[in-house]
Amino acid sequence: MKKDVFAPVLAIVLAALILLGLSFGLKGVAAANAQAEHMKLMQTMLPDSKAFVVEPYSGDDANIRSVHKGETGFVIETVTAGYAGDIRMLVAVNNDGMVVGLVVREMSETHSLGLNALNDVDFLAQFLKTTGEAEIGNGVDAISGATVTSRAIARGVNSAVAYVTGADVESGATSWGG
Repeated sequence: MKKDVFAPVLAIVLAALILLGLSFGLKGVAAANAQAEHMKLMQTMLPDSKAFVVEPYSGDDANIRSVHKGETGFVIETVTAGYAGDIRMLVAVNNDGMVVGLVVREMSETHSLGLNALNDVDFLAQFLKTTGEAEIGNGVDAISGATVTSRAIARGVNSAVAYVTGADVESGATSWGG
C-alpha cells in the first residue's frame, strides 16, 4: 500500500520542482521581452528616436510615473484616476512640445463605455498635434457616456506636454478641474 502512494506523490513533487525551476529560469526572459516590447513601442511613437534614456523625475505632478528621453522628444508614462481605476498611458511629445503619439497601456474602465478609450482611434487622435492644454468640451470631444475617463486621459496628456514644455504644473489637476 505504501508503494502505491509513494510513486504518485514523488511524481507530483518532481513535476512541481521542474515547474518551479522553469519559472525562475524564464523570469529573466519575460522581463527582457517586456523591455524589448516597451522599447519598440517607444520607437514607434517617436520614430526618429532610436535610443531612450530614463530621465529622473522629481517634479510635483503625481500623474507622471516615468520619463524616457529620445533624440527627438520624450515618451512619458502617466497614470491618472479614471472612473473605475487608474489609467496608465504612454504619451510621446516631440521636442517642440507637440503630442505625436498616445497609447493607453492599462485601464479597468466600464465595459462598452470608458473601456472604449483603449481602441477609439477618433477619440485618441484628437490629442495628436496638440501643444497646449487639451480640454474636454474645448477642442476635444469626450467619449459618449465616459466623461470621467475622457478627462483622465486629457489629464495624462496635459501632464506630459507640461513636462516637455516646462509649464508650471503644481498638481495633477488641470484648470478645468478634471
